[in-house]
Amino acid sequence: MRDPVDVSALLQLRRLLPPGKPDGVARIVARFLCETPERLAALRQAADAGDRHKIEQGAHALKGIAGTVGANELLDLAVGLEQIGREGRIQDAADLVRQLESALRRARPVFDRLLDAA
Repeated sequence: MRDPVDVSALLQLRRLLPPGKPDGVARIVARFLCETPERLAALRQAADAGDRHKIEQGAHALKGIAGTVGANELLDLAVGLEQIGREGRIQDAADLVRQLESALRRARPVFDRLLDAA
């Protein structure tokens, strides 16, 4: 079983950045932390409306950014949500969105520490 959050790739990337240059890792993480609550709100609205296409599209986008930053728990949940949107089995969508929101709350401190270390 992999860690819910694995920032090792981000730390490796940060080590490769030239000294004195802006921290691209911090920019990516800050964007993730800013945009993910908005993405989750859109997914909640799509689930409440029963819009399987918006569920699938929103989960796909979340899956991408979660994978980029190493938010594995969010990534795995987004994969599941994307699949149920694709298959039209959206009765479980609201529950998966709640799980995504909880996963973000658990991941946030890890990313906050990464930003603090910038």
